[in-house]
Amino acid sequence: MKICIAQTNSEKGNIQRNIENHLEFIERAIKLKADLILFPELSITNYEPDLAKELATEIESNIFSPFQEISNTNKITIGIGMPTKSLEGINISMLIFQPNKEKTVYSKQMLHTDELPYFVCGKNQTFLTINGVKIAIGICYETLQREHFLNAKNQGTDIYIASVAKSKGGIEKAYRHFPQIANEFNTPILMSNCVGHCNNFMSVGQSAVWNKKGELIEQLDTNNQGLLIYDTQTEQTEKEQLNIEKGELPDLNQLFQIYLNGKNDLEKNGIYQWTNNYPTRSIIESDLKKDVLFVLKNDKEIIGAVNVSEEQEPEYETINWEFDNSKVLVIHRLVIDPKYQGKGYAKKLMDFAEKFAQENNYSSIRLDAYIQNKRVIDFYDKRKYFIRGNVNFPEREYPFYCMEKEL
Repeated sequence: MKICIAQTNSEKGNIQRNIENHLEFIERAIKLKADLILFPELSITNYEPDLAKELATEIESNIFSPFQEISNTNKITIGIGMPTKSLEGINISMLIFQPNKEKTVYSKQMLHTDELPYFVCGKNQTFLTINGVKIAIGICYETLQREHFLNAKNQGTDIYIASVAKSKGGIEKAYRHFPQIANEFNTPILMSNCVGHCNNFMSVGQSAVWNKKGELIEQLDTNNQGLLIYDTQTEQTEKEQLNIEKGELPDLNQLFQIYLNGKNDLEKNGIYQWTNNYPTRSIIESDLKKDVLFVLKNDKEIIGAVNVSEEQEPEYETINWEFDNSKVLVIHRLVIDPKYQGKGYAKKLMDFAEKFAQENNYSSIRLDAYIQNKRVIDFYDKRKYFIRGNVNFPEREYPFYCMEKEL
């Protein structure tokens, strides 16, 4: 079984946006073949005690329907953080969605004194059993209390997962406590922490996995969202911590090799959209020097890249663009290393490019796509890019569609 720990940055009180972010991470976890994904404490609202009463919902609220649907369709169990209403008051809860089952709720049983003015304690421990593995859940403060772990262990738990929202000081305590407990009780412990501003502190990530010997076998960084996968059978981990940043000249060799890999992969499929004269090493170097080439990295490894600029090919002048008098952003040379294709990374780069355009007050985006590359044309079509005409470039047998999207 594969357990996925999500490290997210939630917006204060923005439930809809946070749900959208969660669903994106769940899609990523599905591509990584996870059986279970758990999020940090109060991940849907962010950790905001002052807003808990206002934001708390009934557990049957239909705003959570997308989670049950994606659980049913993809056979994945999902745990999200949310303040919930009970007869006694407001609980800090994790809503758990299992394939084709009624959702269950685990509510934090042990509260920090700072939380007592806002929340009430939950009463029962919740366990998940997936593929024969019994999993106990704890939420933040209680996970550092030996009593909470012992109660779970006495009921036969195989793995303990902590869903937290912790500052630097809290993480330092966790990194002392969890290895000792894991080693003493021969039980793997996983921790999901958030990043960014929470209530009156900064949460510092470092979501982690300790094996049954208490050894730290993987962790995420302090600043970025990401996923951490633990395989209960092999006790191996993998992580996906994506970051998009401007490429730098030291990246040149690796980037050019990725473009060559992309060219070779296209040609294996009978698509000759790139030639020996495009894109060249000098073109990529120029992109880097102009600060217009953005790279997608998983940790430190480059996965792909895209040119985001205002530079338009001279051939574009022949096209009857619909938004010809607007401020236009142009996409060039989008590439994903073939060994990482099919995992949604091109979508990540295009999401970034479109967000960049919106934040910088562009009215539309233009790009071109080789007519023979049906998969890419379908990709852009689904993103609502419309064909405005076609152009020819040297050394290509077929033309390129010129496509445009209004923002």
